[in-house]
Amino acid sequence: MNKSRLAAIFLTAIFSSFLLVSGAMAHAPLGSSDNESLATATVIPNPTKSWAIYAELHEGGEAQYYNFNIEAGQKIHVMLFKSTRSEESKFLPGFILIGPGISEQGNVPDYVETPADAKAFVVEGKRSGKATYEPFSPGSFYSLGEVNINAPSSGTYYVAVYEPSTGGHYGLAVGDRETYTLDEWILIPFSLLSIYQWEGQSLAVIFAPMIITLATGIGLIIWKRKYRGTIMAWLGILAGLLFISTGATTLLQMVFSSIGTVLGPEIALTLVFALVPILLGIATLRLSLRIEEKAGFKKRTYLAVLGIVALIMWAGLIIGPVLAILASIMPSRSKKQSS
Repeated sequence: MNKSRLAAIFLTAIFSSFLLVSGAMAHAPLGSSDNESLATATVIPNPTKSWAIYAELHEGGEAQYYNFNIEAGQKIHVMLFKSTRSEESKFLPGFILIGPGISEQGNVPDYVETPADAKAFVVEGKRSGKATYEPFSPGSFYSLGEVNINAPSSGTYYVAVYEPSTGGHYGLAVGDRETYTLDEWILIPFSLLSIYQWEGQSLAVIFAPMIITLATGIGLIIWKRKYRGTIMAWLGILAGLLFISTGATTLLQMVFSSIGTVLGPEIALTLVFALVPILLGIATLRLSLRIEEKAGFKKRTYLAVLGIVALIMWAGLIIGPVLAILASIMPSRSKKQSS
């Protein structure tokens, strides 16, 4: 392919990637399960770090518990939110911050456990009128309540999420320091799939853009071009289509999430999230479609670098980046062809 055009696409993708990383504000995902008692509370490590937990209260009159250790003077930031599922319109959970030295507020329900001698700050859930648009996922949610204080004493604090009458899906955000480990960052695409399910989407809807992109792309390449590429080329083609499908998925989620929300300039961040995988996909496709029986060092380097950037930018559900990197080291032609 034209080297200047490849370089332009590639540099644009790199620039957009750095813009995306520097501008993104999101929470690292944290799982929870079997935490319906103080003894089995989900531990939140490093509570000043920004975490997001997506969970479900199975029925009314129960609580789920989380705990963390923190030093006096460090910030405690807890926010409760819920999904926008229409069938959960009556679900309105609250939360209780429990710990040493906290100013007491409200009445703790009888079914909520509290440690001996601990004080409790009750935050009753109050749904905002309009859903909040989250550009990072993208997604939407209703904010229900928030606490933002400095820890009055060092020790163990608990958060109990409760709802007196009905179950439903809620989210808990803890901390506000945006930082990620490498594995947390790379595995975020799979966390996003679970968030979409938390929002009420089926796997068929979630994967529809990917399936349509792959089927359409492969069909057009074979039909229009009568393409009979090498294994190396086809690995690169599949990687490129997977990158593009990630952008298509983001655009579809943006449309879903924008319904019933007040949109602002943050939607530009979502568009960058969609643009980066699409640019990476275009560059990978153009490069792969021009791989002949023998691929040189430059083409292999381009494929490897595109795969690495795609991995960092969540394009292709890890499968795409792996295919691109694998293509970069594959023999460009079979032994049968070379004989």
